[in-house]
Amino acid sequence: MRILIVFATAFAIFFASMGKEAAFARRDTPTIIRDAELEEILRDISVPLFEAAGLESRSVHTYIVRDNSLNAFVAGGQNVFVNTGLIMEADNVNQLVGVIAHEIGHISGGHLARFQEGLKGASATSIISMLLGAAAIATGAGDAGMAILLGGQEAAQRAALAYSRTQEASADQAAMQFLNETGQSGQGLVDFFEHLGDQELLYTTNQDPYVRSHPLTRDRINSLVGQVQESPYAHAPNPKGFDDMFARMKAKLVGYLRPLPSVLVEYPLSDTSDCGRYARAFAYHQDHQLDKALAEIQSLVRDHPKDPFYWETLGFILFENGKIEESIPPLRKAVELAPRQPLIRQQLAQALIATEDMSVNDEAIAHLEEANRYDNDNPFAWRQLSTAYHKAGNDGMAHLAAAEYFALIGRPPEARMQATMALRSLEKGTPSWLKAQDLMVLTGGPVNREGKEDKAPPPDKQPDKQPDGPPDQEP
Repeated sequence: MRILIVFATAFAIFFASMGKEAAFARRDTPTIIRDAELEEILRDISVPLFEAAGLESRSVHTYIVRDNSLNAFVAGGQNVFVNTGLIMEADNVNQLVGVIAHEIGHISGGHLARFQEGLKGASATSIISMLLGAAAIATGAGDAGMAILLGGQEAAQRAALAYSRTQEASADQAAMQFLNETGQSGQGLVDFFEHLGDQELLYTTNQDPYVRSHPLTRDRINSLVGQVQESPYAHAPNPKGFDDMFARMKAKLVGYLRPLPSVLVEYPLSDTSDCGRYARAFAYHQDHQLDKALAEIQSLVRDHPKDPFYWETLGFILFENGKIEESIPPLRKAVELAPRQPLIRQQLAQALIATEDMSVNDEAIAHLEEANRYDNDNPFAWRQLSTAYHKAGNDGMAHLAAAEYFALIGRPPEARMQATMALRSLEKGTPSWLKAQDLMVLTGGPVNREGKEDKAPPPDKQPDKQPDGPPDQEP
């Protein structure tokens, strides 16, 4: 699936590259899911709350963490993290919306100013590494986008922010304000807290992480119940489309993350709904039953020919099963239907490059360049772009893309080296040449007016020859 995660921050971005097999070897390890459809759904249900809180929606980032525990948290600024366990166990979209509203209450209340206090036993380095993203890039890509991240950071994640009861009550009140302003009920938040309330009596090691980082009390829950009852929207229906989006998100996650027998219990063969077929398509794919997976997703494509995510899923399943040529037409269709989805363009470009057909190499470059217009902090896209430019014989742009890649994954010496080589090949004064200069400065290599380093890197960092671009496999 699509394997990447990038956080736009002022800090260095840490990166780890692993193969697909390694990426999915440990299903108990928290990971970040990056997927065009899931991101779009989470944004659609969150943006109204951001706006109600007076936040600039483009500045607030939402992430889905692949972890079975019921948890959600905010950290590292305006970043909201929601666990897959919470999404899959939620009874309805209102419960998810309520939890997100509560987390936004922490952001709007400035509670992150106490970030260091919230770290407690976790080291600052491990928390920051988790937040900035140790992004795992795998060879597979596609639309469920399960990405390796956080590799051993589970304890840090769960200890990240331990708020005081005062802050929790404040976030509850803020959540109710945001829900009222958007005409939504707070009953979902009450239901979620009621579900977790009894865990206060458990030993800490047996509690869900949400209880440990968000202390619950009966008085607090009763106060929230009173606020919900007084709200004119206590029994309001969910916003139009929210229920369908949530059902689709849940089906996708269940189908990909749970074993086939469990999926078939929740979505039996008798369930011919869109969500039932969608869940089974992913489950059959994960169980290596290609024919059944294709039958399910192809039925959805036939019924919904203008849905880009069904087309992308079809392309993904074909690509993952080595049917590279066959994956390209459905991926092209997905891009046609959703031209502003950078992750879909990246998937198509990867398939084009994988064909080793030079006649489509320029098309791959065009898709990657366009993808970087919308999401220029994607290491995998830059790595693919470097490969494509190298195949085209454009060494200057290949080294520039490689420099972007190494800068994003937190390897300044390699980024500086690639930027240096880009400056030797690019035409002086062009935007690309200036960008290479910027990267030299960004990665600690001051340059003079001629675009050369004022101070050469140490001898042991100077290559005997120019590398062809990013290595095929990271250590």
